[in-house]
Amino acid sequence: MIVEAELRAFARDRRRQRELGESTNRFALGWRHGDVNRRFAETFQPLDRDDAEAVAGAARALLADDAWIDALIGAVADELRRNPFCEPPFPVLNGDLHTGLLVYEDDKVAIAAGVSRAVQVAERKTARRGRTSINLTGQLNVLKFAKAGGATLSFWDAPPISWDFCADHAGACRRSERRRIADGEIVTVDGRSQAYVIDHVRSNILLLQAVVKAGQAPVSVEYDSESGAYVGCHAVDDSDSRIQMIATLVRKLGHDEAVPVLAAFLDHPSFFVRWHVMRELLGVDVRAALPHLRRMAEEDPHPDARQAAAAVIGRAEGAVTERKAA
Repeated sequence: MIVEAELRAFARDRRRQRELGESTNRFALGWRHGDVNRRFAETFQPLDRDDAEAVAGAARALLADDAWIDALIGAVADELRRNPFCEPPFPVLNGDLHTGLLVYEDDKVAIAAGVSRAVQVAERKTARRGRTSINLTGQLNVLKFAKAGGATLSFWDAPPISWDFCADHAGACRRSERRRIADGEIVTVDGRSQAYVIDHVRSNILLLQAVVKAGQAPVSVEYDSESGAYVGCHAVDDSDSRIQMIATLVRKLGHDEAVPVLAAFLDHPSFFVRWHVMRELLGVDVRAALPHLRRMAEEDPHPDARQAAAAVIGRAEGAVTERKAA
């Protein structure tokens, strides 16, 4: 009842709302220009954005030092004592097993701190029936298990994900190691050829994680945990996903005038983006798409894209003929 009364009083007090809002803004500004954020920037900005190993090495050094996480927790706790309505200036990350805060991000790395919940891990293990998935993220990850929770992890290896990745050369995934993780242990998992799974845990895990964007693979890859066989792949880069989403939206809206815009993405570096755009282009205007489809079948540098384009040329030509006849 006291909390409810305080909330009602706060809802009526415009002056206090303004003061606490200004306090929250000052805290956010102070964090962005503070020692911890400055240290992150000074560490990663000079590094080559394509050198994943150098970025991962710098991330390991940062995660090995607990001073910044102590400073983060202390700063947030102090601000919340002064301002119980403060919203810390960190994007919240929510997943099936993990909840955390994104505390730093640039074009080379993203650093987060959070908790993996033992209850959710146990529920997932209990609910599993039959086959499960092993996921290679396509990115190099540095993990610090500040509190490991008695976790046992299994590690999996697969063929490296290259820029000319295709299903025919995906190979198989196999378990290479299984071991207990100690409190404070730092583990590097190269998601371009490795994956890890939490097999068992006794209590919540406090995890610090650096996800290296530098040198990332074009796709994340999924394997079957029982057979080790390839299951499928997905775009790693958010911009690739956005292009695919926009191309689909254009097709659904039926904007014929967007054909030249879509066609420009047929030279995109990622083969799966090129093919996705081609499929949507066929849906928008099959006649306008046909010359591009023929070129893809003959000239695309990726075998999967060439094969997929060649497989639908006959149907596309048939559709054009039918329209002319009509």
